[in-house]
Amino acid sequence: MIKAKYFSESEFKKCTPECSLQDMDQSFMSKLDIARDIADIPFVLNSAYRSKEWEIKQGRTGTSSHCERKAVDIRCGSDYNRFIIIDALLKAGFNRIGVAKTFIHVDDSTTHSQKVTWLYQ
Repeated sequence: MIKAKYFSESEFKKCTPECSLQDMDQSFMSKLDIARDIADIPFVLNSAYRSKEWEIKQGRTGTSSHCERKAVDIRCGSDYNRFIIIDALLKAGFNRIGVAKTFIHVDDSTTHSQKVTWLYQ
């Protein structure tokens, strides 16, 4: 059973697409809990687990780290919170972070490039 200190099952039901805490990787969730503890602000999830089939229906390749159960998109609407969240993610040991105007993607994929940060258009 996957457990998380700061994230409840109901939060995953609000993600797009809807998923479950049980769809996630335990080591990823433990690391995300550490980042949330460091940040000391809520991490509201927009997206978490996505099946390969769902990704393909969206016109994507199906190789996303979301499919690996090791990624979330965290809602973020201010420059201050963006800094706090990214700082906490780095301190927790994450090294794959994507930054958009309204969210921050973080993942712990071992199959994608490491030590990268990217921007979404």
